[in-house]
Amino acid sequence: MTNIDFMGKRKIFYVLSILVMVIGLVSYIMQGFNYDIDFTGGTVLEIDLHKVPSAAEIADLEKLTKQITGTQTPIVRKIEDGKKIMINAHEVHGKKRTELSKEVRDKLFNAIAKKYNLKKEDLVSYQNVGAVVSSELKSQAIWAVVIASILMLIYIAIRFEFKFGTTAVVALLHDLLIMLTVYTLFRIPLNSTFIAAMLTVLGYSINDTIVVFDRIRENRRIQGKMDLKNLVNLSMNQTIGRSLSTAATVIIVLFVLYLMGVQSIKEFAFPLLVGVISGTYSSIFIATALWFDWESSARKKLQAKPKRA
Repeated sequence: MTNIDFMGKRKIFYVLSILVMVIGLVSYIMQGFNYDIDFTGGTVLEIDLHKVPSAAEIADLEKLTKQITGTQTPIVRKIEDGKKIMINAHEVHGKKRTELSKEVRDKLFNAIAKKYNLKKEDLVSYQNVGAVVSSELKSQAIWAVVIASILMLIYIAIRFEFKFGTTAVVALLHDLLIMLTVYTLFRIPLNSTFIAAMLTVLGYSINDTIVVFDRIRENRRIQGKMDLKNLVNLSMNQTIGRSLSTAATVIIVLFVLYLMGVQSIKEFAFPLLVGVISGTYSSIFIATALWFDWESSARKKLQAKPKRA
């Protein structure tokens, strides 16, 4: 068993987490999220280029799409074997975003067809997504996180205690913010797949946190009057091997899926990969540290109260 003073180093982990989230906040203010069509509404075009475009060509296609459609941040990405591309774009009318009209859609395809010597049948498909659907998806995603967090708070408060439940939910929000930081920093398209991955990560992270909290509760009963800091460190050293082993097996599988999978699998595997790493980190270094600070503060206040004669 390891013998690491986790609580003695907890402020380092606080600073690290805050630093990452500040970077994410700055990135969000400067460039926002790269919303996929699921959230913005618009039109998705699938085009067969009959060749794998380079990164420079993808950038040129994004620039061309922006010029023709007026989309501020069009998304062009390779799909399947890499020879097909998917373009997400919309028209802007004042503050309103709409799907591409037939004229604009044809103009965009004709420009790409001329550039790559394509035929009409190389426009494999197109799909329009209304703004109402995308707006509903955003609100449903927010409500899903809120409801899941409340239910987990209630469960942990009943199963353990309110302090455990509250710090566990704060750690979950930490994981969500870390995932969003990665998405805004690297301009990764934010789509409906992210919502499914996000809820999966919340479930995984809370499970890891409960394992540590359960060991603290068990040791508190067995060890009796052991100093709180030593008790928490003991519990964390007893569970860190299990947490890291579990995380390592999951991360290896997700990494292989991301490398070998098709585009739809990659879009699901990547946020899971980021979330599992963040969830493991928060379970070990954030959730328990927050509970320790809260519990220590409560005990000091209790001891400071004057005793009745």
